[in-house]
Amino acid sequence: MVRGTAIRARSHASFRCGPLLVHSVKRKLTTIFCADVVGYSRLMGADEHGTLKRLKEYRELMQAFIERHHGRVVSWSGDAVLADFASVVESVQCAVEIQRELKAQNESLPERERMDFRIGINLGDVMLDDHDIFGEGVNIASRLQGLATPGGILISGSVHDQVKNKLSLGFSFMGNQQVKNIAEQVPVFVVAHDAAPSLPIGVTTVGRGEAPVKLKAPALLPLRLGAGIIDAFLACALAFGLAVATQAGPLFTIGAPFTWLASERTIATDLPTFEIADGGTTSRTTVRSTVERNFLGFVRQSYRRTVVETKRNGAGEQTSREALLDGGRKNEITRPPLYAAALAIYMLLLILTEGLLTRGASPGKLVMGLRVSGTDGAPVGLVQAAVRNFSKIVSVAPALLGILMALASKRRQMLHDVFSGSYVHDAK
Repeated sequence: MVRGTAIRARSHASFRCGPLLVHSVKRKLTTIFCADVVGYSRLMGADEHGTLKRLKEYRELMQAFIERHHGRVVSWSGDAVLADFASVVESVQCAVEIQRELKAQNESLPERERMDFRIGINLGDVMLDDHDIFGEGVNIASRLQGLATPGGILISGSVHDQVKNKLSLGFSFMGNQQVKNIAEQVPVFVVAHDAAPSLPIGVTTVGRGEAPVKLKAPALLPLRLGAGIIDAFLACALAFGLAVATQAGPLFTIGAPFTWLASERTIATDLPTFEIADGGTTSRTTVRSTVERNFLGFVRQSYRRTVVETKRNGAGEQTSREALLDGGRKNEITRPPLYAAALAIYMLLLILTEGLLTRGASPGKLVMGLRVSGTDGAPVGLVQAAVRNFSKIVSVAPALLGILMALASKRRQMLHDVFSGSYVHDAK
């Protein structure tokens, strides 16, 4: 990594020649990019030749990306690289592309041979000396790089201010960090991208000066369960509302599993009919009645219940059939079941709220203080929300295995979260 001691030594050297040198030094505002290898000494100890070979390959790769984004490699120092960019946006895009490519390269290697980089980016005023740059801006970028996780990217608040509305990336606030040899605290943000390591559950983008909000992963699951219950209840309530009888009769048949909510009374019973068949060996008795179900006083539906008792050679069996009646209780009508309507309303409600209206929060999640985002930190869109919610069917069957897999996931992702490239986190 770019060593703080080296930075200080260079900075002090710039002033040893007195006031004349101070006035002649050139300065510029630039974006400073620092990166180094995680565990470089361990890798060299295990395999010097192989590590050096991979480092050279990765250096060439990084230089190509830096030049592609109109940056300039200032210096290579052992396992570290120092670069600068005229564009803040280009520097962050470059860092993301580098981490993605390095992740792809590492996936083909055994775990012990993988070479991960961490990157820090800062926007600051620097001093120029021929090809090199010096100053506090470089020091801050170096400290951010040292705080980053393997494969991660940290940016300062000054960088975040420039890119937050220009890049479709997630930025998670780590708080104001006190870094070595810098008097004031530095606002630090994690760049969330698809090659980044898992972020702590519930670290969200908040205003500068506020502390980051963290939600312990185990606490997330009961909150998600509560949010799901609220969403399901709301969908059922809306379906019940649509099931109220109109002039054309009820829109849905309220059957199982909702019948336990209803009280029932028999309005009328027809005289039974009796018939004999099969040469007198079989007899059938049919009883028809009109039954009304009252669902908690909100919805009433009438049915024609037909009970047929068949006796054959002394053995008897009984069958029962129900048919929904129209508003006048005269004609049998066919309507879709309420559970299908409730499921359709549930899907539509969640897709519209998560993907469009509230940008990641269904009604249940709003109540429980949760939000769903893409794994890159960006808000989910309509298509992603649709994939996420329709694939819940796969999560539930068989045996809730897709739900239970969240217990082994760092981000507590369920199967439908994985399918859609999303995760649920604290929305505070």
